[in-house]
Amino acid sequence: MDPDRPRRTHHGSHHLRPHPPVDQGVTLSDRTPLQLYVYAVDDNDRPAVLEAITEFSLDLEWGQGEHPPRHLELGRCYGVHEATLGSSDELADLLRGSAPSAVFTLWQDPYMTADGHLVAHVPDVGSYETGCDAEGTPHVDVVDLAARLGRLAEDATVRDWLSGDGDGLLGITVLAALHQHEKSCAA
Repeated sequence: MDPDRPRRTHHGSHHLRPHPPVDQGVTLSDRTPLQLYVYAVDDNDRPAVLEAITEFSLDLEWGQGEHPPRHLELGRCYGVHEATLGSSDELADLLRGSAPSAVFTLWQDPYMTADGHLVAHVPDVGSYETGCDAEGTPHVDVVDLAARLGRLAEDATVRDWLSGDGDGLLGITVLAALHQHEKSCAA
């Protein structure tokens, strides 16, 4: 495997999170786990990130840190077991608006038969949003992929497609930039 190839890696991996208490008096039917990783942010935007973490009741490493957190730990998981559906959109919008320098990835787990929702954001590069599994691994709609490939000109190359329409579908540029930030947090 190419060590510089973008891939989904997360420290404090979500599959290691402890299970929530069984009975909290809340119906789980419209809630799924939500997790956020922040890899870089300017000092002046850190308070806004911490406010967003508090507003969405995210806990460091699924409850292993103080709540609300007093300082931001880059490259670590902030998660909540039960977030209302659509929280991933709201959190991503809040972070992009109130902490524009933040480099982050977040996802909300799938709900029943529906995909989860992944948002990866790197300022000055862009955002990538797609469906995902419970580990935040992006899903690509094969029907959409086939339709896009079917619209290619006969002389188009894979390189041409990946630098245009394919980049938007697969998030290549954003995920590659995000991967560089992930590596710097892991070092």
